[in-house]
Amino acid sequence: MEMKKAVAGIILAVSLLAGLVYWEYYYVAPVPKPKIWGYTDPPSLVNMSWEKSGGVEVINATLKNASEVYGEVIGELSKIGYSMVSGNWSSIKCQWSYWSNRKKAYYIAYNGTRFLAIRGAPNAVLNASEEHWLCGKPLDASPLPSPSPWKLAESEALALGTKFMKNNITVSRTNWTGPLPDWYLAKLSFEAEIGDGVEVLILVYSSDTQVKYAEYLMKKKDRGLRFLVSDAGDYTVLMVLKGRKADVNRAVEIIQEPAT
Repeated sequence: MEMKKAVAGIILAVSLLAGLVYWEYYYVAPVPKPKIWGYTDPPSLVNMSWEKSGGVEVINATLKNASEVYGEVIGELSKIGYSMVSGNWSSIKCQWSYWSNRKKAYYIAYNGTRFLAIRGAPNAVLNASEEHWLCGKPLDASPLPSPSPWKLAESEALALGTKFMKNNITVSRTNWTGPLPDWYLAKLSFEAEIGDGVEVLILVYSSDTQVKYAEYLMKKKDRGLRFLVSDAGDYTVLMVLKGRKADVNRAVEIIQEPAT
């Protein structure tokens, strides 16, 4: 009887220890999916009626809340990776703005209760705005200095690469071999020749909630990854490092060195 109790005690202790190890090294606390995640177009316009017009799609609608829809779309465009290239803010009753990412563009405008949206390839949208004029035309306006997520990723990679090279560490562009979230605004990866090599992935998001969700998705697949986050104005940069622990620690030391 005593032997059975001892065996049962050992089994219980081993089970508790196994549970503790699992909790410590494998469990990843769930993170709620952000409201803005996975979109390539503004959510506010998803259920509106688009009509084909040449090489673009157009919404030309009468809405009582045209100015509110315009404001919502502006906020969403910036959160899904579009940068404002030009716009007009001289009137609160008639406004327009032109937004673009690497492959697609939006021209949006409102005048009273009239709401206009044009989407398609950048050049096609610019040309179409001449036909569907409302409040202003992108071709008549001076461009705004608005950095894109992809330019930000390139700038961040250049800054990190410079730090590594100052420490006599060679860097080279390479494909990331670790887990990858199913959505991001921009990404870029390279490898630093530290020890057996450290892979560095740069992801750009528009909010902290998006960054936390991306980190959660990656942690679920690889708890050995190291994450660093930096603020970049309108965007947030998530840096992910993959490699031997000692090599990654050295890479982090270099990354966190004060700029000189």
